Amino acid sequence: MIWFLTCKRPRRFPPVKKLALSASMLLALTACSSSPDAPTPPATSAGLSVGQPDGTQIVVPRNPRKVVSFDFGSVDTLVALGLGDRIAATPSGVPAYLQSSLPARADAGSMKEPDHAALRRLNPDVIMITGRQGEEGQALAKIAPTLDMSINARDYLSGFEHNVLTLGSMFDKLPEAQQQLRVMAAKIGQAHTRVANSGRRTLVLTHNAGNFSPTEQPLIYSVLQAPRALPAPPAPKPGEPRQRPQPVDLDQVLAADPQVIFIIDRSAAIGAEPLSSEALRASPLSRTSAGREGRIVYLTPALWYLSGGGLLSMSLQLDEAAAAY
Repeated sequence: MIWFLTCKRPRRFPPVKKLALSASMLLALTACSSSPDAPTPPATSAGLSVGQPDGTQIVVPRNPRKVVSFDFGSVDTLVALGLGDRIAATPSGVPAYLQSSLPARADAGSMKEPDHAALRRLNPDVIMITGRQGEEGQALAKIAPTLDMSINARDYLSGFEHNVLTLGSMFDKLPEAQQQLRVMAAKIGQAHTRVANSGRRTLVLTHNAGNFSPTEQPLIYSVLQAPRALPAPPAPKPGEPRQRPQPVDLDQVLAADPQVIFIIDRSAAIGAEPLSSEALRASPLSRTSAGREGRIVYLTPALWYLSGGGLLSMSLQLDEAAAAY
């Protein structure tokens, strides 16, 4: 029995009643495919004014030569646009899918602990971060203009498009960025249809040090709209702190009987002990329909835990996710 589906070869299954794309999905796909009219960040005499997740605006230089990025999604978008040579520094632990595409570059420190001294010596034109850097963003902003490239999971496609168009505008590659979005819209549509036709109840879990916790993975649940084996958790109220992931109730999982289980191995992504096939075989997950049918899918750890939201990473993630259906 296959416990770790490799996702290398697509598999075909009898179709069931096709699900319709939601209105929000249609709008998002239309925005990508009609990119000549899509909104782009406004230019100023000083540079490009870019909206931030907190509602503020930041002005960044046009066509920067030295970029530091703690966001691997932005890195892979730059690579897809032919701008990999602009990446002057990244944190340690670059995902494997990017390693051969990047030139020699400086070490920016770790995701949580940037090397401020090294970055000051580098004197970058712009720094890109996500929420993982937390309060470090304020210190980094004293070194160079710092863009928060975080994507709101509840509006994932719009955030993805915004980031791609921002980078395209910043580097005078807007037509190329728009074309890439058109290609991505078609790929998303094909993957969405495949998932909808399967109708398979889906569960996404994160593995960390032997424990499993349910994960609101936006590409699988929001973009592909995979049918849920378990209901979505209630949305946090404004101002509430983000809750730490809690171990999944395995009895509840058995009762829900998911037909596809995706596993994102945080332990493996950060260099700790990965989940073994023996441990998975011994877990109650093996007694679900997903376990019996060989549809427990071990996703590429660093791609899914450390990256995402870029042109290359989204394409690779779509391939891995859709292959399970």
